[in-house]
Amino acid sequence: MAQVLNSVLGIFAHPKKVITIDESKLENLDGKTAHILFAVAEAVLGENFLAKAPDFIAVIDDYLNFQRRSQREALTQALLVAESPAFNLLVAGKLRAFSHMSIKDRQNVLDKIRNSDRQLRRNIYAAFVNVSASTYYASPKVWPDIQYQGVSVDHPEILNVPPPPVPWRPNDPRPVEK
Repeated sequence: MAQVLNSVLGIFAHPKKVITIDESKLENLDGKTAHILFAVAEAVLGENFLAKAPDFIAVIDDYLNFQRRSQREALTQALLVAESPAFNLLVAGKLRAFSHMSIKDRQNVLDKIRNSDRQLRRNIYAAFVNVSASTYYASPKVWPDIQYQGVSVDHPEILNVPPPPVPWRPNDPRPVEK
C-alpha cells in the first residue's frame, strides 16, 4: 500500500533541483526524493551545509540500506508529503512545494510541524531532523567545529591479553574442546 501511495505522491512532486545528483548511484532514493531531502537538510542545517558534508545524499542513501523496507517507505512518503503544496497550505498557509520555498519559509514549516498537536507531524519533524543532523555530524569535516577529535585508537588493556582458559569441570559429561 505504501508503494502505491508513494508512486501517486511521486507523480505530483516536482522538487526544485539546486544540486547535481547522480541518480545512477542511488539505491533507495530517487532523484525527486533526493532533492526534497536536500531541501529538508538545508532547512535543518542551514545554507552551504554540503561544504562540510559533501556526500550527504549518498550517505543517507547508504544508511537506508540498513533500515527495514517499511522505514524506507515511510521516509520516502514523509518527503513526498512535505513536498506537497496542499500539505504546506494546511500546515503553514503557503501553497508552494517545500523545496520551492525560501530557507526561512521551510524552517517555519518545520517549526509548525514540530509544534503540531498531531503525533504524525511531530514524528515527521523528528525524522527529518534526526536524519539530517546525524548524517551531517558523521562527516569528519564537521568534527573540528564541535571539538571532536575522532575515535580513540587506544584500546583498554583487557583487550590486549588473551582470554583466560575455560576451566574444565570434572562433573560435566560433555567433552572438552581444544
